[in-house]
Amino acid sequence: MMSIKPVILCGGSGTRLWPLSTPEAPKQFQTLVGNETMIQQTVRRVVSKDRDGPIFERLLVVGSGRHESLLAKQLPGADLILEPFGRNSAPAVAAACLAASENELLLIMPADHHIEKPEQFLRAVQIGQTAAEGGSIVTFGIKPTHAATGYGYIESDGDAENAAIGRVKRFVEKPPKKDAEVYLEKGNYSWNSGIFLFKVSVMLDALRNYLPDMLSKMQSMLPDNQDGRWELDPEIFRNVEDISIDYAVMERESNIMVVPVNMGWSDLGGYAALWDLLSDPSRTTVASGPVLVDDSVNVFARSDGPIVAASGLKDVSIIAKNNLIMVAPLSDPNAAKSLGKMVQSLGAAINISDESSRVVRDLLSVSFKKWVECAWDDQNGGFVECLFMNGQPDKTSDRRVRVQARQIFSFAESIRLGLIDSAKPMTLIEKGLDFLDTTCRNPEGGWHHRLSATGDAIDKTRDLYDHAFIILAGATAYAATHQERALRIAIESIDYIDANLKDRDGGGYVDSVTDQTVRRSNPHMHLLEAFLAMYQATQDKQYLDRATEIVLLFETRFFDSKSNILREYFDGNWAPADGAEGELFEPGHHYEWATLLAMYDEVAARDTRSWRTRLIRTADQYGRSSTTGFAHNSVLFDGTLLDSNCRIWHQLEMFRARLFHPDTDAPGATDRVLADLIEGYFKPAIEGTWIDEVDSEGTVLSDRVPASILYHLVTAFSPALRK
Repeated sequence: MMSIKPVILCGGSGTRLWPLSTPEAPKQFQTLVGNETMIQQTVRRVVSKDRDGPIFERLLVVGSGRHESLLAKQLPGADLILEPFGRNSAPAVAAACLAASENELLLIMPADHHIEKPEQFLRAVQIGQTAAEGGSIVTFGIKPTHAATGYGYIESDGDAENAAIGRVKRFVEKPPKKDAEVYLEKGNYSWNSGIFLFKVSVMLDALRNYLPDMLSKMQSMLPDNQDGRWELDPEIFRNVEDISIDYAVMERESNIMVVPVNMGWSDLGGYAALWDLLSDPSRTTVASGPVLVDDSVNVFARSDGPIVAASGLKDVSIIAKNNLIMVAPLSDPNAAKSLGKMVQSLGAAINISDESSRVVRDLLSVSFKKWVECAWDDQNGGFVECLFMNGQPDKTSDRRVRVQARQIFSFAESIRLGLIDSAKPMTLIEKGLDFLDTTCRNPEGGWHHRLSATGDAIDKTRDLYDHAFIILAGATAYAATHQERALRIAIESIDYIDANLKDRDGGGYVDSVTDQTVRRSNPHMHLLEAFLAMYQATQDKQYLDRATEIVLLFETRFFDSKSNILREYFDGNWAPADGAEGELFEPGHHYEWATLLAMYDEVAARDTRSWRTRLIRTADQYGRSSTTGFAHNSVLFDGTLLDSNCRIWHQLEMFRARLFHPDTDAPGATDRVLADLIEGYFKPAIEGTWIDEVDSEGTVLSDRVPASILYHLVTAFSPALRK
């Protein structure tokens, strides 16, 4: 018999076991059954020396780069292939094949499955080994115990219970209840365990046949002689097809064998599965940690911290972890997953006091009541650029198109937040979309940059920054009002920048059609924001992929990891701009990038925390006034103040960054930043408005109230309202 190389696929997120399982530490790294983590138990099955059976080689793990420290800690000595983000099981299997020799046998195993009878598993592997050596792809089927609808099924040409090995006739993906009942009765169906055994050359031939482009991309990222560690290139990997090995190969190949095995298998797909494993007829509850459960039936309760006391419950799971308690029906595997998404969408709302949340709500409500009355120019059309300090609209100033888009966004958010009656914001959104769709358009494509107060185009530049905000406005208005026109405008803006502003050689985008020698990181940041909004509004994964492109630019172009500073200006070749422009940073953008990266992490299951923490700490260390604590407008790399004044938007972004990153400052810092904001920028202004700029001592410098700041007010305060 040949030896076998065990391969663990470690990309699962375990969302149905939230909050025990989180993106930072999914269920495979948790101790759920027994005294070892799930991935340690998986390894234990194939490394033990004190038993007969297959001979296993050195372990290979395919997992997420964000979990490298967990993998190194729990599996010291294993070879690692690190993915920058998830791309399903087919690329992972391809990577494992490319990291092995063509004559080797690979045993592919998920990291997070429980097997009660490992000796039966090893016996099944031994049975399948002969077929695998002969050129078959072997899978392992689990005898069904009930008509499950959450598992895939394998139909074989023999009796799934008694046949030692049989030929696969077909795979069935998660059937409806009535079909599952038929499969159970027929007896030649088994559950698909997701465990495979094959010769590398056989699987590579199949991948060349069905997914040649994917295999070629994977091959380019796995050079030889990496000494047991491969880190996949994110720019190549993001273009790799996102597909499971079942769809890519198993459902297409004819030479597939299945070994039925009764090994006490569970994929631990929810708390009911944990209950089944840990309960017994003598107990009506399963409890661990400081938990007291009385007069209850079928209760799974676990606490990793606070005392939990419950009584009179039935069919419930209770999980207490850190400052969070989750209660959900035990029988609903999707309940914990849904609650996890809801809590993650709150972001940092739980990191602000109740009193500060009330202050934020009152402040925003008052601001919107003011701006719905004065933001629109009924005489000339369009949103006004600013108010005078007495609160009256300035109807004579030029109008920037980005401000038109920002106001549409802001009023759409007011509807989603329920701050004021939606009738007036709805009217303003419709007027704003009309104005954006007509007067603001450039007849040669895209949108103008600046209009006169009467609507004449006085700057016809097609600007990347403006178009990013048009995307954001359209996506948010669509999410709030379901107007198809809003989504159409957003998509048209995306199509325009792709066709006219995209740098297909150097990556990213140029600032405008007319000047392609200057690049800025700031418009790209707002593109990240816009693509995240498009993904939230449509759930179309292409927009999350577009957001990933921007994050990769941040990591490779914008952020100087040696100085921990975000560069603002570049030349046409992405080199830092000459002079002060190439050596300055804006503290507010450090805070803003940190927040947007945190929002990206929540939906992309990546970990940019190191970047975020460094951005915030640099801004705190070099970018804040020693007198007021406010963030300055701009600072040079060496710490020299370039513009010591302090605009309000920098402070709003500092507040929002604190919401999402409370660990970067002492307890209560978020509340103190809010209190300083109110004292310095809101109390000196009339109700519903703000001071735009003060000097480093806190002296007011403004003579106008910019409308554009309403956007910053909404983005900074809305996470606190979702508490």
